[in-house]
Amino acid sequence: MSAVPIDPADDAEIRNLLARYCLALDLDDVDAWVALFTPDASYHVYGRAFEGHDGLRRMMAGAPGGLHLGGPPVVVRVDGDRAITQQNLLFVERGTGAMRSAVYDDELVRTPDGWRIASRRCRFIVADGLADRPDR
Repeated sequence: MSAVPIDPADDAEIRNLLARYCLALDLDDVDAWVALFTPDASYHVYGRAFEGHDGLRRMMAGAPGGLHLGGPPVVVRVDGDRAITQQNLLFVERGTGAMRSAVYDDELVRTPDGWRIASRRCRFIVADGLADRPDR
């Protein structure tokens, strides 16, 4: 997947958004994390979909804490007020030290408050490719 040239200000804001995503999770700041999404956002992980800010909060209530090491995002396309990005991730679970690697596929939208995540899909890197669950 190759990146396309985009406005440097958009590129910087998108990269900052995705960096704040990881840092908010690492600091257990659910409010800051939820604020990075549009109110009607969808998050697809572990074969489930979580919808809207309430769904995101429910997801976080059952998620393990840990370190989220996000790689530099690739901005695949920006079309007006919409963007497509892809980013890899290494997650280290706080309690056990277990590691999982994944790829995020995102749809972002420009809002009055800046770029926000409208849709995120997390696919785990497994022996034979990408899967919706790490234990496939």
